[in-house]
Amino acid sequence: KKTILIVGQNLFFLPRIQNVAGSSGYNVLLTDAAPKFWDLYDEEDVALVLVDLEGEENTWAAVIRGLRERPSPVPRVIAFGPHADVATLEVARDLGCNAVLTKGQFSNALRKIVETEGAEVKA
Repeated sequence: KKTILIVGQNLFFLPRIQNVAGSSGYNVLLTDAAPKFWDLYDEEDVALVLVDLEGEENTWAAVIRGLRERPSPVPRVIAFGPHADVATLEVARDLGCNAVLTKGQFSNALRKIVETEGAEVKA
């Protein structure tokens, strides 16, 4: 069973992600620390990484950097955060996320994100 890993501390989107991903056959795991992320990453068949930019920046930035340093193929990384926090959205873009979305865009595209493992998401 493939896994979607979520990096963040905000639990607001977790039930919705679990509902959409679970109905599509994915396991969903949440991690709020980089060491825990890497433990899960190495144990699971990770299909997609979702990054909640309202979490601790040092954590999510370290995870994104670490994924970019891994040999290919690595799962797609989709980050999402508040539309008003332009600076944080830009940091995530600069770190190399495959897509960086506002929370509204993420919410609207969630089913498509899960169904395509992030491949058809642009922003």
